[in-house]
Amino acid sequence: MITADIIIPAYNEADRLYETLNSLREEKWVNRIVVVNDGSTDETAEIAGKKADLVHSLPDNKGKSAAVFTGLKIIEGEWVVLLDADLGATAREAEKLLFPLMDKKADMTSAVFPPASKSGFGMVKKRAVNIIRKHTGIQLYAPLSGQRAFHRNWIPYILSGNGRGYGLEIYLNLLFLKHGGVIKEVNTLMNHRATGKDFRGICHRARQWLEMELTTWNY
Repeated sequence: MITADIIIPAYNEADRLYETLNSLREEKWVNRIVVVNDGSTDETAEIAGKKADLVHSLPDNKGKSAAVFTGLKIIEGEWVVLLDADLGATAREAEKLLFPLMDKKADMTSAVFPPASKSGFGMVKKRAVNIIRKHTGIQLYAPLSGQRAFHRNWIPYILSGNGRGYGLEIYLNLLFLKHGGVIKEVNTLMNHRATGKDFRGICHRARQWLEMELTTWNY
C-alpha cells in the first residue's frame, strides 16, 4: 500500500475541520497532513494545529489555488492527495483514490460523490463538462471535484501554470489531459457542505464560474 501526503486548503472551516482531520489521523495510508490556512478569521489555524502535521498560514485570503500551490511547495511525500476541509468523517474515503494509482491505471484520480438532492443549479458543472470536452474530447462526470490524488512528479507542471482560485479543478483537468495524463473518476461515499440557492450560494457559484472561465482562457 502506498502512503500519501494530504493537502487541505482551509478558509474559515473551524466547524468541520476537526472532524475531517480526526478521521484521517489514524489512517495507515496517510503519511503527513498539511493544512494551508488561507487567511481564516475564525479558529481554523488553532484547530488544524491540534491534528495536522504541519499548518502553514497565509496572511490573508489568497484563494483555493494559491493555498494548494503553497501546499505543493512544502510537501515531502511521493504521492499527493488534495482534500476539502469540510468532508468530516467521510475524508477517510480518500483512500479509494490511491488504488488506480497503485495499479498504474491513472495519472490522477478524482472523487465522485453519491447522488444527492439538488442543492444548486448545476450550471457551473455543466459548463465545466463542456469546457473539458471541447478542449480535450474527454467526458468527465465530476469535473469540479476537489478531491484528487496524483504522483509528485506532476507538481512542477502544476506549479508552472496559473489556476485562478476556484478554477483549480478545471485547471488540473486540462493540464493533466493536455500532457497525456489519464484521469480516472472514483466512486466514493464522501459528502460535504452543499452550496444552497440563497444569496450566498449564488455569489459562490458566480465566483466559481468567473474563476473557471479566467483559468480556461490560458488554454
